[in-house]
Parts: sequence; C-alpha cells; structure tokens
Amino acid sequence: MQIDYLIDHPQLVPELARLHFAEFSRLRPGESLEARTVRLQSYLGRAQLPMVVVALEEGRLLGSVSLVAEDLDTRPDLSPWLAGMYVVAHRRRQGIASKLVFRIIDEARQLGIGKLYLYTATAEAFFTHLGWALVERSVFHDAPIAVMSYQTGPGSRS
Repeated sequence: MQIDYLIDHPQLVPELARLHFAEFSRLRPGESLEARTVRLQSYLGRAQLPMVVVALEEGRLLGSVSLVAEDLDTRPDLSPWLAGMYVVAHRRRQGIASKLVFRIIDEARQLGIGKLYLYTATAEAFFTHLGWALVERSVFHDAPIAVMSYQTGPGSRS
C-alpha cells in the first residue's frame, strides 16, 4: 500500500467523488455528485491547503483524507480541518485510516500548522484512540456530531 497525493492520480477524482457522495451526502444535503467532483478537483494540491492524500494498492483506490481550511460552516473560527476521511468498506479495520490520518497530521506539521480540527458523526471513538480530543458535541444538518482537535507539535496530542 502507498499513500500519495491525489494530484498525482487525477484520474481517481470521479471514483473518489462517487464514494464520498455516497458516504457523506447526508451531511451536505443539496450537494450534487457534480459539485462534490468539482470540490475534490479544487483540492488537488501538494504540500498546501487544500490537499487530498489517497491510499492505493496496485493503482486501486483504498481511501482518502483531506486537509482543508474550512469544513464546518457553523464553526468558521476553527481552522484548518482534517476532512473526507474515507476507506472502502472491504478494507476497513486494516490500519489504512490510521495511516491516512497520521499522513495528514505530518503534512500539517510540515506546513507549520499547530492544531487541526475535524468533525465526525460516526467515528469519535476511532479518533479518540488516535489522540484527538473532544472540543464539543453539536448537531449539523440534523446529525449529531463531535468536533475534535489534535495538537500537531512534537509529543503533544489534542
């Protein structure tokens, strides 16, 4: 398995957009597949905001995660965000998500970012296990969510 920038594999954008749309559309009501595709295309960066990294095996997409300036419109005061954490269903619980998360943390650290945020409707325990701390519980588009943070500095978490 390799983790690489999505910008180096732009042919994967339509597939990733379909996967994200299926997984996350409930949190973005009204967003079309086309809009999701355009948004992902705007995230094609390398070592800059926004960026997407993908997990690949023999050219097949296994998962992705993004580093973006804004993700939760109800909390514009928080930035930047880990977003779009996704692993294909048949490859979950194999450590891929953890590797993707830590890659984005490393990318943020290299950019001089001291603190990251995320929100999750389903994976609070997973992120807590990785060292993320709860900032608040909230409701976003009728879904209960946890907003979490991570200190990227050496030896510090949350």
